[in-house]
Amino acid sequence: MTDNLGWYPPAGICYPPELPNYLKNIYELKPIIGVPSDDEVIRIHVVLQAARKASEIPGMYDSGLLMDLADHLFGAQMARYRSKYSLITFPSDATYTPPTLPAHISVKLELISGAPTDEEMTRAQDALRSYQQFNHAPSMFDAHTNMELSQHLFDLQMARYMRRAGEIQPSLEPPAIAKPENLVQSMRPSFDITEDTVTTNNLGTGGNATGVSHTSHLASVDVRELMERSNQLAERFNQLLERSNELVERYGQPSEQPNSLAERFDQVLERLTHFVERTRESDEQSKSDQLAERFNQLLERFNQLAEQSSQSANRSNELADQSNELIRKANQLAEQATKPIERTADLLKNINKVLVGIQHAIVRNHKGNTLYAVDCLVNEAGQTPKEGLGRRFSWKFELTSRTDDNRLPVRIEGAPQVSFMYNLWLGRYLRFYGIGETLRDNAASTTLKAGKEQEARETLSDYLSSCLG
Repeated sequence: MTDNLGWYPPAGICYPPELPNYLKNIYELKPIIGVPSDDEVIRIHVVLQAARKASEIPGMYDSGLLMDLADHLFGAQMARYRSKYSLITFPSDATYTPPTLPAHISVKLELISGAPTDEEMTRAQDALRSYQQFNHAPSMFDAHTNMELSQHLFDLQMARYMRRAGEIQPSLEPPAIAKPENLVQSMRPSFDITEDTVTTNNLGTGGNATGVSHTSHLASVDVRELMERSNQLAERFNQLLERSNELVERYGQPSEQPNSLAERFDQVLERLTHFVERTRESDEQSKSDQLAERFNQLLERFNQLAEQSSQSANRSNELADQSNELIRKANQLAEQATKPIERTADLLKNINKVLVGIQHAIVRNHKGNTLYAVDCLVNEAGQTPKEGLGRRFSWKFELTSRTDDNRLPVRIEGAPQVSFMYNLWLGRYLRFYGIGETLRDNAASTTLKAGKEQEARETLSDYLSSCLG
């Protein structure tokens, strides 16, 4: 198949975990930007293999490090998979080509089209397991082949997963909606302060900023009630409209009766004419009078039916007018139901901004703040940099080289302090805090416009200084 190396976003970054010193001596993993190269993936395999060997030494086992390295390898392999296969419209058209294996591997891998079978998956797993047994013999083990074989198994697992995911029928039952009185208790998060991750909304003093979540869910309950009332009104209107159509059809039938009555009347008149002619011959005047009287009765009945048909048509017009009036009232109710929702959304935005400002003031009033206090400043979604960006601000500060181009001054308690940050992360922090929209490609983008790096750095510096200064 054709590789689509340009599909995966070039700004996508895979961040490695922090390695202990004994692993940094082997390879120092750096953030991977865009689609990982072969050498970058091989480095991850080598470090992961060294970490596993070190874990066999008593006192050196670190389950967290092994998990973080496995997650980092998964992210790199997923990036390579997406760059090759995500543009295919039908997964059954994908072709998975295995790497060339050396002669001392007895398992034979073949080209696979579409989702792999159980037997093909077993062969790929056996091939990788067999080849990794020779990692202690440099002459029989090649790191590049190991990387390709591991990526091939990953691609097959993803193809199998995509096929099974497409076969699962979605659930038609809507999720249960919690009662409003239970929402207040179920949405009070607890925040713990640890050395690595700061998940609280303040430092030292003040309460946790939970008002945003509480208010948002209460507002969502009001919105649901309004929508349910609107749906009920629409349903009642549809029922009335169906009833009106039934009445129109029912009353519309008599309008056809005059024609049939006129035909029957003509037939009767014709028969009477023939009978009158016969009666003239017999000179039976009395019978002719009776027939004339009967004819008058039939004519009167015909007029009554015509009058009933006219009344039915008038009734249908009245029902049509009532239906139009119901439509007009339903539209008015829908417009009235929309206005409270818009006002509630604006009110929630203002309340959210006030709560964020209060949280920043609590952090600012804490004595002895340093640059690490930035990790406690939440955005309008109530997220800290660790929660919203995946990394602490202090981590980026410590990782950035100390050059003038990377300087990011921040005023804390009136005293200037110097931080450092690469241009690559400026756009992410501007979007995270909802500032500098004109400096980025758009409101949802983290990419800065050309030549706006210095202005973005000054905007972020002023914002952080206003929160901590």
